[in-house]
Amino acid sequence: MSTPATMGGRAARIPKAQARDRIRDAAARLLVAGSYRDLSVDAVMAEAGLARTLFYRHFDSLGALVLSLLEDLRSGLVDSGDPAEPEYLRRVLEHTVEVFRRHGPILRAIDDAARHDAEVERAYRGFQDWSIDLTAAIFEEAIAAGRVRPVPDVRATTRALNLMNGVFLMDMLGRDPDADPAACVDVLWTIWARTLGLD
Repeated sequence: MSTPATMGGRAARIPKAQARDRIRDAAARLLVAGSYRDLSVDAVMAEAGLARTLFYRHFDSLGALVLSLLEDLRSGLVDSGDPAEPEYLRRVLEHTVEVFRRHGPILRAIDDAARHDAEVERAYRGFQDWSIDLTAAIFEEAIAAGRVRPVPDVRATTRALNLMNGVFLMDMLGRDPDADPAACVDVLWTIWARTLGLD
């Protein structure tokens, strides 16, 4: 029987970028349906309808494959702007909630992968630190200018708020497809606004 990657029993050639996308899409589908612990090269390539040998032309490991999915989610998680403007902060929180609404199962799988794969754990930690550092820099500037309430330790507070966002949204939107994104925004907005003295 022919698969999408075969024609008459012979392997069909597909462009390199298309093969890579098919592998990534297959992994994403499997991660949504299962967990990182259940993932294997064989399962990914069967889902992609491609020969197993093609995997290593695109990825060094399953960890590298998962990290390629993480990079897609990095863009735009933290926007630039003035956190003293309630509209800006709410827009950032709405965007963050939307990312988790669309990709919650993938983020949950990446979090799971980080517990089992040192390469993923390092990159995931780096991803979190990038978001925390960027947010902390914005808050430090706003506090120095007197636009938001001072906090005892800006970076620690920012870490707590960012990690709270991730755990809360992963639990709400990564597990329950019927969870209300607007309610999630309201909860996070209340906590962030009160912490920064915007309420």
